[in-house]
Amino acid sequence: MLPSVLLLSTGGTIAGRGDASTRLNSYAAGALSTEELLAAVPELHQLASFQVEAIANVDSADLQFGHWNQLVLRIRAAFAADPHLVGVVITHGTNTLEETAWLLDLLIDDPRPVVLVGAMRPATALSADGPLNLFQAVQVAVSLKARGLGVLVVMDGEIHSARVVSKVATQGVGAFASPGAGPLGWLDDAGVHLPSARTQREIPFAGLQLPELWPEVAILHGCVNPPAALIQALLMAGVEGLVFTGTGAGQLSALERRALEAWSGSLPLMLRSNRCGAGPVHGHADDHQLGLLPAGTLNPQKARVLLLLALIAGLDRSGLQRLLQATPMTVG
Repeated sequence: MLPSVLLLSTGGTIAGRGDASTRLNSYAAGALSTEELLAAVPELHQLASFQVEAIANVDSADLQFGHWNQLVLRIRAAFAADPHLVGVVITHGTNTLEETAWLLDLLIDDPRPVVLVGAMRPATALSADGPLNLFQAVQVAVSLKARGLGVLVVMDGEIHSARVVSKVATQGVGAFASPGAGPLGWLDDAGVHLPSARTQREIPFAGLQLPELWPEVAILHGCVNPPAALIQALLMAGVEGLVFTGTGAGQLSALERRALEAWSGSLPLMLRSNRCGAGPVHGHADDHQLGLLPAGTLNPQKARVLLLLALIAGLDRSGLQRLLQATPMTVG
């Protein structure tokens, strides 16, 4: 009897269709159904039996919080209802794949693997990478080696942890990497290569119920002579969270610090990340005075996901600080 896998689709390039096989960049994302993706790789039926459902069929830049709500509810319900379900595979656009993966890693409390997969070339392209990526994602989902490792991303024969993986290039099938850590494992003709699964893993927001209306959290990008007025505008608009994409090791400019010091109202929850693409952000002497917290090795978009869930959970700055200390957001 084949293992059972839940295949959820959200659209993206892996389900993209172009008007010619040589079109690599001009195509309609999310044009193919989940059933069409499955039918295009008949070898999948040698690996597992499938429950197939569509959550969305969009470019991943157009995903909404409502889609995240649906994914979390569906995965939690599937694991709770079916002890024979071995894992979940989610087809996803690559532009925001890392954010969805990290969100699920913080929310899904089950050792069975949840694997996200996408493609850098549409399904209609010459040498489309989606079919092999999907096949390998299912290989990982049915592997006992993947249990207990958290949410995983499979792209171009590599297996990445949701915590550190990032899209690092706009072109090419090898566009995903795990800066500072490297992939967890890989796949080849011999199958799935992964380290021994962990029996325990911190799930900071296990059981958290997601609202229909999510908090407003903005990301600000550090640069030469940043527009400090933008900080004031966001604070006046009542944003509940801010992520600073600081220069260097997450540094804010004097202009940005003065804008925070000049604010007379209550400050939102705020994290400092960095724009370098790799490396940690550590605490700074004036973080407490300015209401900031370092985001460790989380990139800005993942820091925003953490901040969103912290706000939904009702954490204040001290609570978020304790969470960051108890579950270090660093590599290793």
